[in-house]
Amino acid sequence: MKILQVSNRVPWPLNEGGTIGIYNYTKSFSELGHDVTLYCLDGHKHNTPIQEATAELTKYAKLYIHPIDTDVNFDDALKYLLRNKSYNVSRFYNSTFEQELIELLSSESFDVVQLDGTFVGPYISSIRKVFNGLIVLRMHNVEYEIWQRLAYNEKNPFKKFYLNILSRQLKRYESQIIKQVDAVVPVTDQDSDKFKHLHSKGIYKTIPAGINLDTWKFSPSTSTQRWYHIGSMEWHANVEAVDWYINEIHPLIAKKWNNYSLNLAGKGIDTKEFNSIDQVEVTKDVEDAYQFVKSCDVCVVPLKSGSGIRLKILEAMAAGKLVVSTKIGAQGIDYVDREHLLIADTPSEFSTLFQKLNNNQIEFTSIIKNARKLIEDNYSTKALAKKQLLFYQSLTHNKG
Repeated sequence: MKILQVSNRVPWPLNEGGTIGIYNYTKSFSELGHDVTLYCLDGHKHNTPIQEATAELTKYAKLYIHPIDTDVNFDDALKYLLRNKSYNVSRFYNSTFEQELIELLSSESFDVVQLDGTFVGPYISSIRKVFNGLIVLRMHNVEYEIWQRLAYNEKNPFKKFYLNILSRQLKRYESQIIKQVDAVVPVTDQDSDKFKHLHSKGIYKTIPAGINLDTWKFSPSTSTQRWYHIGSMEWHANVEAVDWYINEIHPLIAKKWNNYSLNLAGKGIDTKEFNSIDQVEVTKDVEDAYQFVKSCDVCVVPLKSGSGIRLKILEAMAAGKLVVSTKIGAQGIDYVDREHLLIADTPSEFSTLFQKLNNNQIEFTSIIKNARKLIEDNYSTKALAKKQLLFYQSLTHNKG
């Protein structure tokens, strides 16, 4: 098959879940023998190493990268607020990108156009004008739900009001774009149910985000004292999660146990913000995520907002690291609490889990082994990519 992937980001470097998810499937499609073209926007704020990204991504796809300014502008935000349209989405529209995409589709033939996420939705109608083949929307999360949860957790009444408006705008927009495509591929059944509620007549197929087991080798921890959180601090939900953990959970554990430590890492992290906190280490630039994870023991995922599936959890499980997560953080993963990972939703629950682990009251080694098997059986990227391509082939056959 000839596949055109359209993305609102360059999937390199592999320093956050969204880019990893796109990259893994691009690579797998290619390795399974398919012809892939990757056309992506590149926000200035990401400071993408273009030469490095090009060298890596062209191993698997023909690559087109278009720079775009997605920075927030107050005047534009106010304008879209008054129009009751999604400013979040509008920042990813670029007329030159749209024209280049039309020219590409007019000059080359493709079997499938895969749109990665909500923010490439503005280009669907233009694609449809010049392309009669299969258009699929790969939804890595339910974007409106993230903002809905952020609004719920926000204490400032004015900010809560604004976040609720953004959430409603995104919900309306997502309900529109899922009606414009031939099929929607969410990463979790929960996300699929939410989209079905918006458009019950659509075609949906849940394909989870996958893990490259060649990269994420099993290296099980032998202790549970070195905790870590890795995730892009350019994503609002991660900022909220880390703030909550540092302010309400970390002090409870640190003041009782001096053998506990926390290592924070991720794109855009501010080392100065955390340097003065006892028993906290900050790793600003992670060159090799696997080596970073391998050096730690427990992956903590204190998300209070979010949607989709957390690749960082799947990676930790694959690498042999115990995962301690909120229910929201672990949503979308087919887990059993205390069998594949540990669930905590309050500061006291996190603290109690550390105490039990520290006192050998939880047999964590069996949880680690069960988690690795779960990944091998259900979340191998290549197996999932095959499943996704078979779905595309069946839709192409029916469409023809």
